[in-house]
Amino acid sequence: MFRKLHIHLTLFCTLVTGLIFLTLTVISLFFAETSIRKNSYASFLNQLNSVLIHLQEQESISHQWLNQLLEKGQLQLFLYDNGTPLLYQNYHDSNQERQLAQEAEAAARTQCNIDIFSQHTNQLTLHKEYAFTSSAGQEYYASAGVIPKKNGCLGILILSSLKEQQSQIQYLRFVVCLTGIAALFLLFLFSRSFIRRLIIPLEKSQKRQTHFIASASHELRAPLSVLRSGLEVLEKTEDPAKQAHTIALLQDEGLRMQNLIRDMLLLANSDSGELPLRREFWQPDSILLHVFENYEPLAAKKSIRLSIQIPEELLPNCCCDRERIIQVFSILLNNALSYTPEGGKIHLSLAYEKPFLAFRFTDTGCGISDREKHLIFDRFYRSDQAHSDREHFGLGLCIAKEIVTSHQGRIGVENNPTGGSCFYVKLPGQK
Repeated sequence: MFRKLHIHLTLFCTLVTGLIFLTLTVISLFFAETSIRKNSYASFLNQLNSVLIHLQEQESISHQWLNQLLEKGQLQLFLYDNGTPLLYQNYHDSNQERQLAQEAEAAARTQCNIDIFSQHTNQLTLHKEYAFTSSAGQEYYASAGVIPKKNGCLGILILSSLKEQQSQIQYLRFVVCLTGIAALFLLFLFSRSFIRRLIIPLEKSQKRQTHFIASASHELRAPLSVLRSGLEVLEKTEDPAKQAHTIALLQDEGLRMQNLIRDMLLLANSDSGELPLRREFWQPDSILLHVFENYEPLAAKKSIRLSIQIPEELLPNCCCDRERIIQVFSILLNNALSYTPEGGKIHLSLAYEKPFLAFRFTDTGCGISDREKHLIFDRFYRSDQAHSDREHFGLGLCIAKEIVTSHQGRIGVENNPTGGSCFYVKLPGQK
């Protein structure tokens, strides 16, 4: 499911972002090509003005000037003295150039209504600019006109090839297309990686939820089976003693189910970010002493020595939900009492490790392996030693972690140097 979602989202993001990128690229390319054409036309007009000024001022046209203009190769100039091509052109123009001149002259008559062979009687220079495409498919900027002279009229036909302009535009399009393909490929890789990072938490959450439901179903199956079998016993037996025993058993299993459902609801609220907290300022030593006093009789009953160490100096206040923190400490003490044998020791301590208030619960029990240190805070996880303990569902440490995390604190476990484990809870202290 997540694999298909990953592929679909990757393609969707690449497509949408690619379309936006393509649109912006086409718009940018359009303006760039427009700018190239404008610059090319402006360059043509500048060169044209220089040639027209020279032709207007000079009564005779030197071959040296025509040679210089031909060597530059920017403009092609065709001049007609009273309709007759200059002698220079007869020697230098090829058949292709003569055909090009005829096509340009015909386009001038068609597009601009200018005949460069007509006898122009006006004393002002007449010329018009236009664009045309030759029979060979080459595009040109052109200018056709007539310049009045003393001995008649000088017909002019000036052409500028757009081959260089077209080469620039083709190169620009090639670079833009190549860059666009590379950008789309990189965008695809980025989308694939980015969406994968987004999906990983969802996938983990879905697996976690599936595992949670499966584990909860497994835990609920046992008390439900006991309840059904107990009800069958009550239906079949009339012995008061057996009935009383069965009713007590049903009550225990009902209470067990109630506790399990309560824990699961707390975790569900935590997952949805709706874990209710009533934060107030409390002295941390008073909270720890309260838990110590509650569990001291139970520890003595199990022949376990329970001790506490609190600093003499005044500690910063702890802004917390007192009942929730007591619940965390109770979970840790319950676990310590469950795994510490008779004659063992459990030590509670409190210290200020700026900026945290550090609560430690050290026992001399069986300890926790390094492999399990990363698993014990998972939901429904129980070590091998605890599988036979029906009072524990494997949710206690998970609940403790959720509560501590909601207080912006930390919880973890370390090895006790003398054997056993040391659970620590660090909560922010505020002076």
